[in-house]
Amino acid sequence: MWLPPSPGQIPFQQGIEAVSERFIGAPFIDNALGEGPGSHDPDPTFRLDAFDCTTFIETVWAMSLAPEPKEHWTDHLQKIRYLNGEIAFTQRLHFISLDWMPYHEKRGAIVDVTRDPGLPLAESLTTIDRKAWYSKMHPAKLREFESRFPADKPIPAFMHYLTFQELLDNPQGLNRLRQELQKGVLLANFIRPNWDTIKYIGTRIDVSHQGFLILKGDRIILRHASAVRGRVGDEDFVEYMKAYKEHATLKGIQLVRFKSL
Repeated sequence: MWLPPSPGQIPFQQGIEAVSERFIGAPFIDNALGEGPGSHDPDPTFRLDAFDCTTFIETVWAMSLAPEPKEHWTDHLQKIRYLNGEIAFTQRLHFISLDWMPYHEKRGAIVDVTRDPGLPLAESLTTIDRKAWYSKMHPAKLREFESRFPADKPIPAFMHYLTFQELLDNPQGLNRLRQELQKGVLLANFIRPNWDTIKYIGTRIDVSHQGFLILKGDRIILRHASAVRGRVGDEDFVEYMKAYKEHATLKGIQLVRFKSL
């Protein structure tokens, strides 16, 4: 049985690879975090015993930059999860391509490095309707959302990404990715271009998963909180891509490098 590490066992500020390793084996729980008891989403604002794919990324990122527990790593986590660090459901960066990525890129906290391997890129254009998502999934918060963001309307989210086919079939594909990973751990956003999820959540989306890519020798590791496996763990990324190479909707990855908070 997996037991969560105590704060004293977590290698704060020793990098994403070291911090994330402490959580291998942690169970996967969808929507693991919220705004705390009494809120619209009463899940805790932080936890170490379970994750979904995004809360795993966010928690490890916050811990990798915090010197030690007393330096309030949870404050870093809230800066990552919320617009201007304000803990409120309508301030949460719900959509990766529309909210999470642009916000942190503007702050200089992350950099999209998908172009850096020098491989041909594919394009994703997906119109995301946040108001329709609130109406379908969280109608109790729709009025608050509209009051905070009265001018919000469906927005086209544009992304470049590397296809699994390009990485696997191009003779230089995997070597170029390894060269990029020699510079450090990367975040992989998994792209489903213009994914039709309207009948389920009210809007289309384009990013369905997130994980860390880590180079171990010549091997590329995907470290992620996996709903399929039900836990945080490592997988051989080349084998992972092969399994999804001909998938109907999951097509490739966006590469992101962490810079700061």
